[in-house]
Amino acid sequence: MQRRSQVITVVVAMMALFASANAVRLSLDPNQYFFYAPEDRAAWECAPGHVAFVCSVMLAEAALFWGVLVSPRPVLWVRCAIGLVVLVPWALLSTMVVVHAPGYVLFHHLWVWLLVGLLAIAAFASAGWGAFAKVREAMSGSATKAGR
Repeated sequence: MQRRSQVITVVVAMMALFASANAVRLSLDPNQYFFYAPEDRAAWECAPGHVAFVCSVMLAEAALFWGVLVSPRPVLWVRCAIGLVVLVPWALLSTMVVVHAPGYVLFHHLWVWLLVGLLAIAAFASAGWGAFAKVREAMSGSATKAGR
């Protein structure tokens, strides 16, 4: 594994670990839930199955993000576009419900849109850099021909 891939792996793993830990922390706080009456808050119990599901979805999204960044082929902007084709519809579908959602679900919404934004930035930066390199190559090629 190249040094760049190792760094990306560590950074994405730390992001996913922090995000999952924060989701678990938010799930344990009764103030992060909506209750119609204050006495309902006293009877509240955490739903560990749903928290585990949301955390596993966050880890799967992080794995997709990691795979897009670390894969050697094709070029980065194409990989990012493929990742966005998968992640944007999922983000739109999973963030449709916001009203009265627990805090850890809202955190998942922020997490998935953060990944979408980072992939979009990487795609535009990679495509822009590739276009700039092609223009620079064409300019140096035409300057060489003009000098003859």
